[in-house]
Amino acid sequence: MLHRALKCLPLFASVAALLATAPALAKDDALQMVSIDVEGGGGTLFVTPDGKSLLIDTGNPEVSRATGDHPSSERIANAAHALGLTKIDYLLTTHYHVDHIGGLEGLLARIPIGTFIDHGDNRETTASTQPGAPQIDLKNPPPNSTAAGYNKYLSLIGSHKHIIAKAGDVFHVGGLTVTIVMADGKPLAKPLPGAGEDNASCAGMEGMANNGGEENARSTASVISYGKVRIAAFGDLTWDREKDLFCPTDKVGKVDVYLATHHSTALSGSPAAVNALAPIVAIAGNGARKGGDPARMKTIQDSPRIQGVWQLHASTANPSANVDPQMIANPDADQTKDRFYDLRLRIRKSGEITVINERNGFNKTYTVK
Repeated sequence: MLHRALKCLPLFASVAALLATAPALAKDDALQMVSIDVEGGGGTLFVTPDGKSLLIDTGNPEVSRATGDHPSSERIANAAHALGLTKIDYLLTTHYHVDHIGGLEGLLARIPIGTFIDHGDNRETTASTQPGAPQIDLKNPPPNSTAAGYNKYLSLIGSHKHIIAKAGDVFHVGGLTVTIVMADGKPLAKPLPGAGEDNASCAGMEGMANNGGEENARSTASVISYGKVRIAAFGDLTWDREKDLFCPTDKVGKVDVYLATHHSTALSGSPAAVNALAPIVAIAGNGARKGGDPARMKTIQDSPRIQGVWQLHASTANPSANVDPQMIANPDADQTKDRFYDLRLRIRKSGEITVINERNGFNKTYTVK
């Protein structure tokens, strides 16, 4: 099954071209990486050729204005089933904001999950993000608070295997190597191999007090390697915590695929981070009215090695920042017309990266040199 894209392609679309690009997905000899449209939340699925899987975040809650009648859990499960999965081996939760953990309960009802990875305790423990805000009762937190969401998350994990990630930890998922570069606000102690250079983009970099909530700053950030290809997935890691990783010395090194941090919003994606990572391909997991901020998109487009920038949604708030429409999975801001298409990447160990827009079959191939 080729996911819902083929069901919804108009008659004039090149179905044959899409079929040629993605023969028998479950038996493909490439790594499949799917940036799932969870409407401005977090949800990225990796499936290795031998069927091992990693999911990063579970998107929005089951009942959400953002996802309407097709919740994040349904969208993620559909992507998993389309790639032949009957379970998800590892779930890495970057942080406990509702747009990153909200789909977990529904997802567990749709597909089993093996091992849970996160940064440990929730760090949003006050009544608001304002300085001096009063502490809340963590055992009986206000409904809809991050603390309440975290308590629910723990109850859903139950007796599943649970790993608290630390910077420097390395996990293997089939042919994938997942290296944690920051967790719970603590960066790597030493640069990764190939990193360690002074970062010229740090000069004059000011701090940013606004982090959108302390859990963003505590995001579990990882570099995922498959053969020659390196992928950066930093959740909602914020500007000042990026500075800890990349200034004055870059501790991460170059990557080839960059999942634009924090949905490409203004609170993350500093030049110091993006220029050090120097991706070839960037995927903006934005929503129609969330992310795709002009300054952040420009930083990506001006980075030294960039060859292609793709978006999950056209931005209605910042239309001038939108990329080529063929490289946008969901161009319509009207939710009644939104068919929640995904962006899929086929990644070969040799360094060939093909990005496919599941809305129209449009694809481009990039090569790591």
